[in-house]
Amino acid sequence: MSPELERLLAALYERDTCEPCQRAQREATFRRLVDEALAKKTGLSHQELMEAIHSRYVEFRRSRRKPTALPPSA
Repeated sequence: MSPELERLLAALYERDTCEPCQRAQREATFRRLVDEALAKKTGLSHQELMEAIHSRYVEFRRSRRKPTALPPSA
């Protein structure tokens, strides 16, 4: 995974999981990274970018999820 994509996914994750008081700052960071990515890929729309990263974001979130505690064996 490219460093740019990883930063974008991390910013999206942080925006989605942050405390409400941090939401505006995290949103601004995410939007800045999206704008930078779109500037590098001429002809790519915001919607196309979001669709392109969706499956990667699902995997990214899954990898960040804390494992659930398993009950002790009986």
